[in-house]
Amino acid sequence: MKLAVAFLFISLAEACAQNIAVQVGGKAVGSGTTLNFESGNGVIQSCHPDSGSRITCMSAFDSAVMAGQESIHGTHNYCVSVNKSTSYACRISNSSLMAYNTGMTFVLMVDVPCDAQCSLNLHGLGPVSIKRSDGVTDPGGTLAAGQPQWVFYDGKVFRLMGGGGGGSRVTDDRDRDVLGRRFIAGMDSMTYARAVQLETTAGDVHKISTSNAVGNATINATTAGLPGQHMWVIVLNDQISAKTVSFGNNFKSAGPLMGSPGKSATLQFISDGTAWYEVARTTNL
Repeated sequence: MKLAVAFLFISLAEACAQNIAVQVGGKAVGSGTTLNFESGNGVIQSCHPDSGSRITCMSAFDSAVMAGQESIHGTHNYCVSVNKSTSYACRISNSSLMAYNTGMTFVLMVDVPCDAQCSLNLHGLGPVSIKRSDGVTDPGGTLAAGQPQWVFYDGKVFRLMGGGGGGSRVTDDRDRDVLGRRFIAGMDSMTYARAVQLETTAGDVHKISTSNAVGNATINATTAGLPGQHMWVIVLNDQISAKTVSFGNNFKSAGPLMGSPGKSATLQFISDGTAWYEVARTTNL
């Protein structure tokens, strides 16, 4: 009888010894004789017997669910193309880049200049056109050999965001005017309406064509401009009838412009910071 009681106490002691108290963040979540690891979304649990009676468990992530740095961008921001071609190719990571992702940026260095059109193939994902910062215009000499350029992927093309000087290449008339110290004003084309808002920051030359369906109009400047700022307004009268164009907010003009069918007029204004003052007017052009 004593032996049976002793055996019962030993069995209870062993059972209690096998109970495991489980805590998460220092707070008890329960206890039991079995500890079960369950994988969550993107997390993988793996366990294996270790030395003696120990079992070692390790967590990992499921790359099919959780994107790693390699699949998002890569581990580097530096791309060097040395294939002696304007079909540039390079890698920005020591491992695989899964896809082109909108917003990715990196520094591009090429070994031959892009004098017209060119493309870039990253990690063999396929060639993508390289454009200037507007996303439309070809580099045309602005991407020079040996000069680093920041590149931005907009989801369709790689855009050059500056950094390379482009050497001494002259690519268009505006480049030649810069080199020749000539100034070309920005042109803003306005939509004709009864009340026209002239956006003074959109350029220095503003052009508008009248419409017979609208009739007469008033042009209002959105701001009074900056002291010393010049502005020109070109008004093209339609062929049907003469239109009267007045100058409203932020203007001090010589009066309404009386148009003539099929004729144009130009007006020049200068700002003192409080208003646009008319300084010249030419009609019947």
